[in-house]
Amino acid sequence: MHIVEVLLSSVTLIGLVMTWQHYNARWLFLILISVQSIEATVKPIAIQWTQHYYLWLLFANILYLLLLLTRSVLARKLHKASGLNFFKLAGENYSLTVPECAYYVLALVSMILCGTQWIEIQLYYYEILDYPFIYHHVWVPVMYALHVLQSLSLITYIFVIKRTQGTLQYENN
Repeated sequence: MHIVEVLLSSVTLIGLVMTWQHYNARWLFLILISVQSIEATVKPIAIQWTQHYYLWLLFANILYLLLLLTRSVLARKLHKASGLNFFKLAGENYSLTVPECAYYVLALVSMILCGTQWIEIQLYYYEILDYPFIYHHVWVPVMYALHVLQSLSLITYIFVIKRTQGTLQYENN
């Protein structure tokens, strides 16, 4: 899973650089980088939990969604607490785009898969199931596909932001 995770992290970092002047996009990518950093830091510990590792992944996906969906409110609260103008502008310039919605839907699918995987592993551990089908046949290809699709949705988001800023407008008016 390393190469696909690196792809998603790389797209996030490139997105931060490319959309730096757009406050809403910068705030989105800063949150993504923060949660990805937390996830990468905790992963060596969480992977040792064996059967509960998937519960950690479920929690990480919930954290992604909560922070991203409430980022406007979070920005306003951080502005009140810190007084930084960036948070004020990030909260005021909040707008929801179609690629963001696609990213959220993919994160929701990932949450469902992580929860299902955790339940399956528990059933296998307690010998209710004889064979963990999702673990052996579904988990890796679906997670690869979800990470690639999330990367593509972020790339699309970058192009949407660049187009609204006028940097990709080549049409004749």
